[in-house]
Amino acid sequence: MLYLERHNLISPVQNGFRKNGSTVDHIVRFESYLREAFVRQSHTVAIFFDIDKAYDTTWKHGILQDLQNMHLKGHPPNFIKNFLSDRKFSVQLLNTLSDQYDQEAGVPQGSIISTTLFIVKINSISDYFPVHIEKFLYVDDFVLCCSSNNMDIIERKLQQALNKLDHWANANGFKFSREKKTKIIHFCNKCKFHL
Repeated sequence: MLYLERHNLISPVQNGFRKNGSTVDHIVRFESYLREAFVRQSHTVAIFFDIDKAYDTTWKHGILQDLQNMHLKGHPPNFIKNFLSDRKFSVQLLNTLSDQYDQEAGVPQGSIISTTLFIVKINSISDYFPVHIEKFLYVDDFVLCCSSNNMDIIERKLQQALNKLDHWANANGFKFSREKKTKIIHFCNKCKFHL
């Protein structure tokens, strides 16, 4: 993480498990974004995403490729490759233990380095969106929002962003929780009903 921070390789929209970063930073940024929109009498639509089984589905080869793209050299990439290779799991229910199976994807939960490896894999998500889309990322929780006086413009911009997000997810092996944890919220200070 020290290497990644020193070389500014982690996206500035990622606040999860970083020194001097917390959820409070995103809450303050989000509140400021909404207040500015209210002052302009604009609508804001925010989409709150959660990656389905984020740690369990993280693409191991993708992590190693991303580390190579970040020019990480020497012993750390070899250590990480060995750390992710030949992992097995079994499930225990009461006193019964299942057979062992190969863990083909995912990073081990509970390991100190797993969070950093997950952050490396999700890091490129913010590069896919234009500047008029505001982004917030806290480990695997992701928010996109857009403001305008015209709801049709917001809808078009967010649909384009969703198309790009779908492309990113498919290219990186992730899937978003659609029904349970993904929410869309419309913010405005107008009293009349509007679509």
